[in-house]
Amino acid sequence: MFMLGCGAVNKTLKDGFECPKEQQIDDRGQVVDHPKYAHPEDCQKFYVCLNGDTPREQGCSDGTVYNEDQQRCDVPENVPGCEDWYKTDEKKA
Repeated sequence: MFMLGCGAVNKTLKDGFECPKEQQIDDRGQVVDHPKYAHPEDCQKFYVCLNGDTPREQGCSDGTVYNEDQQRCDVPENVPGCEDWYKTDEKKA
């Protein structure tokens, strides 16, 4: 745990995710302030690392999945491995 101001900030999420130490660089060669990473098991979820080191879990709206290449939520057909995300489980749709 890391102390910031008057509150504690946890650097590890409940599922064990921690922000990578390496900085993410965008296509212009600039450091990404709040890099995003796909969830390893849930196509609809992704992580945002605030200031590169404080993880937060986020989610795409129903009907979309996280596209790590585009760094945004997208239709499942555009994300390899997630094409059938909403077709296989009635509860996800």
